[in-house]
Amino acid sequence: MICKICKNNKINEVLNLGLQPLANKYPRNRNDFLAEKTFPLNLLFCSNCLNVQIKHIIDRKEMFEDYYYLSSVNKSLVSHFENLAKKLSSSSFIVDIGSNDGILLRPLKSMSIKALGIDPSINVGKLANDNGLETLIGFFNNSIVEKIINHYGRPDTIVASSVFTHSENPKQFAIDIKKLIEENGLLILEIEYLSNFIKNIQFERFYFDRPFYYSLLSIKKLFQQVGMSLVDVEHIHTHGGSIRCYIKNSKDEKATSLVDSIITQEKKHLTIETFEIFQNKIIKETTNLKEKLNYFKRSKKKVIGYGAPARVSTITNFANIDFNHIDFIIDDSPLKQDRYTPGTHIPIISRQKSESNNVDIIIVFAYEYFNEIKKLTKNYNCDYFKPIPFSKLS
Repeated sequence: MICKICKNNKINEVLNLGLQPLANKYPRNRNDFLAEKTFPLNLLFCSNCLNVQIKHIIDRKEMFEDYYYLSSVNKSLVSHFENLAKKLSSSSFIVDIGSNDGILLRPLKSMSIKALGIDPSINVGKLANDNGLETLIGFFNNSIVEKIINHYGRPDTIVASSVFTHSENPKQFAIDIKKLIEENGLLILEIEYLSNFIKNIQFERFYFDRPFYYSLLSIKKLFQQVGMSLVDVEHIHTHGGSIRCYIKNSKDEKATSLVDSIITQEKKHLTIETFEIFQNKIIKETTNLKEKLNYFKRSKKKVIGYGAPARVSTITNFANIDFNHIDFIIDDSPLKQDRYTPGTHIPIISRQKSESNNVDIIIVFAYEYFNEIKKLTKNYNCDYFKPIPFSKLS
């Protein structure tokens, strides 16, 4: 195989996360259980541009046309996008790619900024449109670019937050951005950051929805190929630690010293040997998690989870943790409630349904939102733990 970012033909398989189901498909019943498919989750590393890609890429349509992730149920994310909207106050027309339920469109509309969303999820896009947040339902591609240019004009700003890693053809994504955006326009790209996955042992961030996992160097190289320039970057707190890339639609723009500094560090720390150590840590930490859950069960502790994001699937399937270890998981998204976790079939319920249960332990899968979760469960009188690395939260 070759690297789809830089075309390097010497890429190495560096991680094996076993057989995994589709992480954002939450089965409803036994018939759904029987219909579930699993695929080998193996990851390849390019030592030239420091990009990671999934070996077996699953058809995007199978994943996103019916989807179960709603951004706006998370208050921290709502605040994140409200703050981003303020930064974009001088923009005249903004296109938000992967706009979900309109979490960025809503504050932009309140500021009277012309904005348009694009989202492939039929059910989620309908929610946004029903709330008066104009959203084109479909994948970001040349067809939808032509439609926007012809009916709305070219935007001076494009936002793609936690969506670029979903694209199975990054080069075409960049070409389509270049075609759509105004000359000297600004692309704001927010991506979950590969180096943070390794540093924080966040292997659960790997799942089939996201075929690519980017270094800053790979972002720079990719957009250079279409005549765009990475000019700045900042660290942001979303999704366990992401980066926000500022990319101008002009050639050979000078980047900030922070961009250069981060790329220098990546070249030093992102190596094949790094991933070998990472794989061993994954095995060690998931073994430890399962041992702790078995200990709690032997001690007659009632153990539940909080938050059923896609990464729950990667953890529980790799570690073989199911409803025998965790009684149920609370999730605040109505789209996930009364369903089950993919592959391991742990029940997912609403917080209201859980309050009659005497809970001793909560495994906080959505740990980056722990402060918010702790407030919501203040009457539970229980202990909280982060799953990977296993540690007590307070």
